[in-house]
Amino acid sequence: MYKGSCHCQAVQFEVDHLDEFDADKESIANSDNQALRLNIKKAALVIDCAPSALATLHVANGETHHMCNICGQLMFIEDEQENVNVEVAFNGHDALSTPHCQFGL
Repeated sequence: MYKGSCHCQAVQFEVDHLDEFDADKESIANSDNQALRLNIKKAALVIDCAPSALATLHVANGETHHMCNICGQLMFIEDEQENVNVEVAFNGHDALSTPHCQFGL
């Protein structure tokens, strides 16, 4: 489960499900805060905030920018096909966090 929030924590969100095709599109964001940039379907994004905390800005090229109304941080960008580009916290992949004992040790 990937999670993210704005700077002031008024808007929090998580990616409900990330399938293998979405995982292929992930990239490390160019920032110092260990973020991972994902392109996902809007239906996979779960947002937790007061309705007044999330602002929507429609851009001329068909994108919709969603921003925190309190701190002004750009949260995610939605395109016309309901694909969302979102930045989530990244602490490394956990595939090898526990030994799998595949050799019977």
